Amino acid sequence: MEDKGKLGEEFVNELAYSSFLKFWCYPGPRFENGNKKEICDLLIIFNSILIVVSVKNYEFKGNHFRYFNNTIEKAVKQIYGACRVLFGSSEVQIKHPDKEIEIFPKDQIKKVFRIVINLGEGVKFYPFNQTTKNDDYVTLFDKKSFEAIIDELDTIPDFIDYLEKREKLFKGKTTIILPGDEFDFPVETQQEFSKFGETLGKKNILISGTEKDLLSHFFKNQRNFPEILNGDSDSYYLQIDGDWESFAANQKVLKKTQADKVSYFIDEFVKNELLKDNLLKNLNPMREGLAKALLSFDRLTRRTIAKSYFDFYDLYKDIAGLNFGRRFADYDGIGVLFTFYTKQMDLEMVNTLNNLAVESSNLYTDYKSKSMILISSNREHRFLFAYVDKLEKYPDSLEIEIRKDVELMGWFTKHTVVHTSEQEFPD
Repeated sequence: MEDKGKLGEEFVNELAYSSFLKFWCYPGPRFENGNKKEICDLLIIFNSILIVVSVKNYEFKGNHFRYFNNTIEKAVKQIYGACRVLFGSSEVQIKHPDKEIEIFPKDQIKKVFRIVINLGEGVKFYPFNQTTKNDDYVTLFDKKSFEAIIDELDTIPDFIDYLEKREKLFKGKTTIILPGDEFDFPVETQQEFSKFGETLGKKNILISGTEKDLLSHFFKNQRNFPEILNGDSDSYYLQIDGDWESFAANQKVLKKTQADKVSYFIDEFVKNELLKDNLLKNLNPMREGLAKALLSFDRLTRRTIAKSYFDFYDLYKDIAGLNFGRRFADYDGIGVLFTFYTKQMDLEMVNTLNNLAVESSNLYTDYKSKSMILISSNREHRFLFAYVDKLEKYPDSLEIEIRKDVELMGWFTKHTVVHTSEQEFPD
């Protein structure tokens, strides 16, 4: 019989590693240069953010207190121990499955999220949050709520945004969530719930509904939680049973879902152009840097970028001869440059024009972008691409030469667009 704990770890690792978290996931990381012991079930490292995950798959046998003792308490202790190891005085080396051993960048980490995922099913109520022995906040998900979050917030910036706002609101408040239906609350469970209620702190919140129901309010409130929970009262009862179903059926939401479809061009570009037939260990630094940069955009930004690409493509798809098009926008310091070439151009000409397009974009925007993504295509969507991680100011003498080249070609300011934001729910 397979070990339940192992099955739980495999569930989360498979879910995370095959999704938008792939580049940043370290399943079952070990203290490679120390005692070789597993630090935790899953580490996620994204820029200056660390997510420490503990997974429990203890079978729920009808006793909530026993279940909590065998899952939550043990998981919180594991997370506390993991952070002590990672941020201790010793250097810690860890390994991504598809990379060489690397040093855990503890000095670069500015924010830590701690997550417990319980996979046991049938629980009628559970604590929404916990704290470690030194009062660090811990987020609790059950299996269904974790799957919902990963599915609906399927970019790492969107996922982190939810975690951050969730913690900000619920930190310092004892919160209980009841995901089951009202009729599915037998007498024994009512007695356990009543006894558990005696342990609640002064500030507490009771949520009748699921995490997905709560997520619907997060979306409806422009990616914030219900304002009423920020009031002066010590106790709140939030009844949101079934809210996700009504929210998902809303025409505005359906339009947003439809509008988001174009954004998956970015996801598919990474999958089919950058990672095709490659594992991470075989990627060259440019491809990996470009993939990471594209996957660092949230869903709304991906929608904007993808829409811009297809609008640009439609503008140039029927041109022929020695004609070259370009479009540029900056997204929070990352420049995205689209260019279009024709079949009458050879590779050397296209490369020369692409280099000039990058250089002119830097000059035209006065080096606004800190890094640059180039995606060049033709009528058949045959892509050329490049990524410059750190853009540096050109020497004055080189700037003069670049300006001459660009101005002679007559497209120094042509087809340049400015990034504008979109509403979360389009009219």
